[in-house]
Amino acid sequence: MAVSVNNRAVYDPGGRLLGSEVLDADLQGCINLALRQQNLDSPAQLSVLSCANSEIRELDNIGQLIQLRFLDLGNNLITNITPLENLRQLSGLNLAGNQVNDISPLLNIPSLTSVKLDGNLTVPCDQLVSLRQQLGDKLSEPAVCSD
Repeated sequence: MAVSVNNRAVYDPGGRLLGSEVLDADLQGCINLALRQQNLDSPAQLSVLSCANSEIRELDNIGQLIQLRFLDLGNNLITNITPLENLRQLSGLNLAGNQVNDISPLLNIPSLTSVKLDGNLTVPCDQLVSLRQQLGDKLSEPAVCSD
């Protein structure tokens, strides 16, 4: 069981915390759980991370997860996805049911092959054009932006 102070994880008996690198305690908890479940020693070894329905708000320093290929952040409270552009191996991303208001950082991840954005009511529809060209039918977009 990890211990948190002021909504920040400070101790994990498994010794697998990223320390102050990931500031969102809910994201840190998800990372710690994934490390235990996948029997990994370092967050940098994670290639799959499923953090749906975890009340995550911030993604600061998630770029430390350099091997991440699939990331499920569905149904959280995320507005800013800029930190994701540092995930150069990322191919699958679920951001459905969040509050994302700018998807331009996704255009800086050439490895992306599949993205779910449905349920993000604040996504500017005009930003989807380039992403649509890159992903085709592998883009699940908000209903308010569907043709």
